[in-house]
Amino acid sequence: MQCEICQENQASVYVTDLIAAPETPHGELGEVSLRHMCSSCAADLNLPHGQLPGQNKAMLFKLLQKTAKASKTPSGPSCKCGMTLQELRTQGRLGCQECYQVFRPYLVPLFLRMHQATEHTGRAPGTDAKKVALTARMEKLRDLLGVAIRDEDYEDAARLRDELTQLESQSSK
Repeated sequence: MQCEICQENQASVYVTDLIAAPETPHGELGEVSLRHMCSSCAADLNLPHGQLPGQNKAMLFKLLQKTAKASKTPSGPSCKCGMTLQELRTQGRLGCQECYQVFRPYLVPLFLRMHQATEHTGRAPGTDAKKVALTARMEKLRDLLGVAIRDEDYEDAARLRDELTQLESQSSK
């Protein structure tokens, strides 16, 4: 490729200019231009190369300050204990009991993905393992009964109802 300036030598320097328009928000690029030139034309232009001139250093410093401020501003809700959504995502732990309410919109889909439920139905201290298994089986039967009724499979629904009634009588004993 030929040098765009002198049109004589082979281009060996490629300069990309990123020009941000005043109305573009922070983080978005404006116009991008690419220039191809030979090393002698690039030297004549006194391009910033390796070391930045004073004006470019100031602009770079301002850009870095904006980026640092933007990264410190919390994205999403934060709890009164100081926990932010970003901290929750990195640590995986909540800060206090209020966090469950503050971060509820983010926790519910996570619980559904992990446990297929949003309520704890596991063992509770002081409960018998047989009783927990019986309760879980009854819940499963209720779900299956609902599906059978919805699908109008009345024979299966009657069988499930009878089994559920039998388990409920065992549970009450």
